[in-house]
Amino acid sequence: MKRAISVLMMLLFIQTALYAAEKNITVTFPAQVEIGQPFLVSIRSESEIDSVTISWQEKECVLTGDNGTFNVLLGTDLKNAGTGTSELRISCSLNGQLLEEKRNIHLITRKYPRENLKVSPEKLTPPASLSERIKREAALGREAIQTNTPGSAPVLPLFKPVPGGYSSVYGKSRYLNGQFKGRHGGLDMRAARGSPIKATSSGTVVLTGDFWFAGKCIYIDHGAGLISFYCHMSKVSKSKGEKVKRGEVIGLSGKSGRVTGPHLHFSVSWRGEFFDPAPLLK
Repeated sequence: MKRAISVLMMLLFIQTALYAAEKNITVTFPAQVEIGQPFLVSIRSESEIDSVTISWQEKECVLTGDNGTFNVLLGTDLKNAGTGTSELRISCSLNGQLLEEKRNIHLITRKYPRENLKVSPEKLTPPASLSERIKREAALGREAIQTNTPGSAPVLPLFKPVPGGYSSVYGKSRYLNGQFKGRHGGLDMRAARGSPIKATSSGTVVLTGDFWFAGKCIYIDHGAGLISFYCHMSKVSKSKGEKVKRGEVIGLSGKSGRVTGPHLHFSVSWRGEFFDPAPLLK
């Protein structure tokens, strides 16, 4: 976990420490964060902490610790674009006493590029006959990324699911056949059809499916609100409820769903907020 902290320290702008001297608790977090980017919050105590709850942008998660250290990986989604501040709240239970710290983190804008793609007309606008299926699949995906089990930040850097480079990065404004279709919420990673896809971190499979947009896909819960998402696969080799280890093969790459060619779309979210996974990968 020390390595995890050092990796994120290099990525962040300013680290600020808060001290509750009488309780020997130190909280470390960035003073400012770019929209769409991940950041780490760390809580350390010389005394035994019973529990830690983090609240960020009106969402919470419960942390598990190791030798008095509690870490959580957070982020901001592009839909929250804009400047201003957002409140970070840390609640610690220590010897039956609840201690709470509230601090503001400054959110700053970041420019993301535009991308133009060509797709077949039937892929651009799904037929009306598929509307119920697409709504059902979207609801399943939303439920999966809201999974919230106690945990802590994963070992960093994350394991790269496939070894190839990126054909499209996080945050791009996507135009399909000239029509704006939203922001890209992850990384498109180059991978020939049938290439092994590996879990970015240890966790539990919370959803698999063969969806109209995402194709064959898998969602993995890593604890503390963190979910990784892999799609457009040719094969999913794990089932809901299965435990997976960091670097374990979870399926094969492909071109299922709405795609222009074989690749892996890889996303990471915290409590439904998708942020850029690129800074977290080795």
